[in-house]
Amino acid sequence: MHGFRNATLAIGLAALPGVCPAETRALPAAHCIDGRTITESYQADDRTLAIRGGDGRRHVLALGASCPGILEGEGVQVIGWSGWVCGLDGEVVRSGTRECPVAGTAVIDTRTYADLLKRAHADMQTLDTVVVTSARQRGFRGTPDYCVANSWMRGWHETPEGIVVEVSPRRSGGHRFYRIETRGSCSMQSGAASMSLVSAMGLGMVCGNAGDHVVFTRDNTGGMPGLDTFHGAVSPFGARCEVSQVYPLER
Repeated sequence: MHGFRNATLAIGLAALPGVCPAETRALPAAHCIDGRTITESYQADDRTLAIRGGDGRRHVLALGASCPGILEGEGVQVIGWSGWVCGLDGEVVRSGTRECPVAGTAVIDTRTYADLLKRAHADMQTLDTVVVTSARQRGFRGTPDYCVANSWMRGWHETPEGIVVEVSPRRSGGHRFYRIETRGSCSMQSGAASMSLVSAMGLGMVCGNAGDHVVFTRDNTGGMPGLDTFHGAVSPFGARCEVSQVYPLER
């Protein structure tokens, strides 16, 4: 296909070394992805990829066929006209000898991107039996794109859309604010003196996984609440509210 350019996708969180366009290129349309500057990609389901470009924008890329595990092969590439991926005929995601047609792309907000990443990581939690032969850490881990940790927090306040927490950008991938949405009402926030985050999966951060919750206390001791906050909605330490969604705020 004359005029196509290839750009290798980064798998996981690490940015591609040395990926930097030689010059600023005019964006063909607002929903297009510059395939030359893709920094990370995740597969949320058989037909959906979450992609971040070098300009920081987040995209959803829809595949035109069911392509499970397309990002797990050798030499993964996205191929589009003049390096742009816009959902046009002929654009594909290639992995080894496999090719998946691109059906469309769209720019998405941090909340939607966080949800796609959570779905991508949820598929990785159930694994076949493995034998560990090295010290390299594997398995489910949260990311700053949809998780927030107690150790990052500097403060918090309520908003109509949820709880906004301020964090250390140096420890949270450059983000300064996160929104935490909770399921149902969380009426004890207004009278609380402190707030703690409790992970049901023992990650040290909450990501909106089943059982993740925030605990509000009325004293000023702060710190992590007692283990009895895992049982029931209210403990002697305060109120427990289940977390449904976590995502960074762009300001």
